[in-house]
Amino acid sequence: MFLKNFCNIGGIVVEVIILKSFTYNGNGGNGAGLVVLDKDISEEQMQAIAADVGLSETAFLKRIDEESFDVRFFTPICEVELCGHATIAAFYYVGEKLIKNKIENLKLYQNTKAGKLSIYINYKNKAVENVLMEQASPKFYGYIDNFMNYIQNNAEQKLNIASSLGIDASCVGLANYNIKPAIVSTGLKDILIPVKDRQTLNEIKPQFELISKISEINEAVGYHVYTIDKGQIYARNFAPLVGINEECATGTSNGALGALLFKENIKRGYFEVLQGETMNELSQIYVYVDENGVKVGGKAEIVALKYL
Repeated sequence: MFLKNFCNIGGIVVEVIILKSFTYNGNGGNGAGLVVLDKDISEEQMQAIAADVGLSETAFLKRIDEESFDVRFFTPICEVELCGHATIAAFYYVGEKLIKNKIENLKLYQNTKAGKLSIYINYKNKAVENVLMEQASPKFYGYIDNFMNYIQNNAEQKLNIASSLGIDASCVGLANYNIKPAIVSTGLKDILIPVKDRQTLNEIKPQFELISKISEINEAVGYHVYTIDKGQIYARNFAPLVGINEECATGTSNGALGALLFKENIKRGYFEVLQGETMNELSQIYVYVDENGVKVGGKAEIVALKYL
């Protein structure tokens, strides 16, 4: 069963489908709105709908042909070039409701402001098992101690990153790897911050105003904070600059993380990220990275959340 919300925006009644992406054992996942368009609406109308829906992102999808779709993504306060969990949600719906020929490993395309990207829908017994999305080519903007426009030396930068998370500066970094905070994009620019262990990750007390300031100065969407515990990657994501204090599952941020860990020879091929533990919304994100690029994905569900 799923819920369709009906928004009346400027006299236009719009059907909004609510889904969750990156679910883990049927639980968790990140909510996204989806509007399937049969005609164009204005950017202002899209923004008003996204604000009314109130989820971290709402996707607006329009079919172009049998394999291609135009997709735009809006937070409650602005448009973003790409959104991983809203993409997974949108193409889960496409795979379940709009595709008639449910072949194994179906390949589609989405046209986004981050470029034309491939989507892979995997079926099991004619039902969507999972969705994987190609990420934009990784772009590395350097390690955080190279950014002197905010502070004057490495120690101060590390201290300010730590302060913005409410942790001690000694907790920034991984226990078994020499890796620094870095700025990376596979569609959206994120500040990727390693912390020493899972306990530190879970005890973060985000200072949202400072996170917003550091993000804005570095022209990033927000922070993706991660650790590696017994081989398992755990993460938290903070993007108050675009109106999202914390998300329980993020696709593009984990794509950027995959690109960084591949560059650092820490991970390659397939791995999983668990996110949302402190939000009681533990979610699972699949990442695949090699010399050819990055894909992220996971499971999704059409769910009933609330009436607007």
